Amino acid sequence: MEYNVAKQPKFSVAISSQGFQNLIKNTLGDSKLAQKFVADVSTLVGNNPKLQDCDAGSIVSGALTAYSLHLPMSPTLGYCYLVPYGKRAQFQIGWKGLVQLAIRTREYKDIGSNPVRESEFKGVDKRTREPIIEFKREVDLNEKIVGYMAYFDMTNGFSKTWYMSTEEIQEHATRFSKTYKSDYGIWHDDFGGMAEKTVLKRLLSKFGLLSTEMQKAIQYDQSAVNENGEPEYLDNPNQIEEVKTISDDDAKYLFELAKDNGGAEKVKEVMTKFGYENGTPSNEIKEEDYPKICEELSKKGE
Repeated sequence: MEYNVAKQPKFSVAISSQGFQNLIKNTLGDSKLAQKFVADVSTLVGNNPKLQDCDAGSIVSGALTAYSLHLPMSPTLGYCYLVPYGKRAQFQIGWKGLVQLAIRTREYKDIGSNPVRESEFKGVDKRTREPIIEFKREVDLNEKIVGYMAYFDMTNGFSKTWYMSTEEIQEHATRFSKTYKSDYGIWHDDFGGMAEKTVLKRLLSKFGLLSTEMQKAIQYDQSAVNENGEPEYLDNPNQIEEVKTISDDDAKYLFELAKDNGGAEKVKEVMTKFGYENGTPSNEIKEEDYPKICEELSKKGE
């Protein structure tokens, strides 16, 4: 994805220039869609004085990222945003956008996130460390929110829940967002929405079956897209979190466990059950999944 966006001082001038018009039309490949894009992004910038001060190239590149994911940029919808950071605009996915992209894969039967109030959190399972949460039918909005949870159920039967306490969310925001402790920005304006997005994004990144669109959304989240269409993390330089996978020796052990119970086909079957795409090498299994996959492969005659 290469946009080759030339920087211009003012958006209203830049978007009308022949260079930007050609860029948008060539990228989107449709003149009517290009016209709609110009109208949408012009309205967005016109309603946000801080965006009007941003480099026009970063605005157009961020908006093209949103369009490539087929997500509306309207702040009131909450699917994705263009967020000013200094003089550049960042693309930012919302939790609704993550849910929308997951739904499109048709691999998720149910997916969502929720705040968890003090009386609803019952601790964690001692064996699996899964959160134990009992939601109430009637919510006391005055009760303290102690954390946020995200969950999904896949069509293949695999399900997973992820919980982060409010303190863990705050620690995450401090680490990954320079503006978290300031009096401006999306964390300041909508902490709850960002918290739900954080826990859902963490869940999907670690355990979800990610389509190409979902991978792109996560990769470009909270980035300013540069002239070559590559993400630059201005507010969160630590954006990419390392996902630890098992060693080759651990992968060999899986096949030893399964040799009397279906062999390689059994390993593939169990990996699919845990959300891995068919054909994923066994040494790409995440460390978090390894104990449960071993346990599943140890079951005989099932």
